[in-house]
Amino acid sequence: MTEFTVNFAKLNIAVCCNYDFTYKFCRDYLTDDAPDFSVSVNEQQIDTEIAESPYNPSRPYAESICAYREIAEKLPQYDRCVFHGAVISYGNKGYIFTAPSGTGKTTHISLWQKYLDGVEIVNGDKPILHITENGVTAYATPYAGKEGFQNHSHIQLCGICFIEQAKENSIKRIHPAECLTRIMSQIYKPFDSLAVVKTLELLDRLLTGVPVYVLGCDISENAVRCSFEALTSLNFDEHKSE
Repeated sequence: MTEFTVNFAKLNIAVCCNYDFTYKFCRDYLTDDAPDFSVSVNEQQIDTEIAESPYNPSRPYAESICAYREIAEKLPQYDRCVFHGAVISYGNKGYIFTAPSGTGKTTHISLWQKYLDGVEIVNGDKPILHITENGVTAYATPYAGKEGFQNHSHIQLCGICFIEQAKENSIKRIHPAECLTRIMSQIYKPFDSLAVVKTLELLDRLLTGVPVYVLGCDISENAVRCSFEALTSLNFDEHKSE
């Protein structure tokens, strides 16, 4: 049995696991501070994760997924949620690119890094969003996709961009009501009924506080130009790398 405490999104979380994989996986986020809440994983949860996963994970790896799910279940009561997307920072502002797995969000943020100086990847896959009346902050976690893109930081979220593959590059801002179905598929939905209600409240706050865009793009410089100018309101040619 392995017991330790991590700090995710300024919350201290005690974790009790059967294997030490999760402890090592979260090593950059370990803390000695008193926990705000605790989670644990049992063997039955691991069995279920392995049975339902298409990737045939090892038991230690499956346990790490279960641990993050247990954390995600409790986050809404702290005005936080897990979001599926890649968060980057540029000019002290954060932008999250989201899409179904395999659609190209990792490729697009890599293009931002290629054509623009000063782009940092906060988290490449499953950041935690802290959603308040004063704004939304995106936090890195070690759950950062197969590339492991994360820099143990946080950033104020200033835009959400859904990515779609397209032959021509275009972007449009959409009304919150238009993106509800899209965003519901990318936010973690708890099993607990009270947590579900709280998550919906957070979602409403998120969509009214952060502009949302849909980007149809290829994998060119013009794709970066398109998303950069819409999200930042800056001229791409004046800011691209030499």
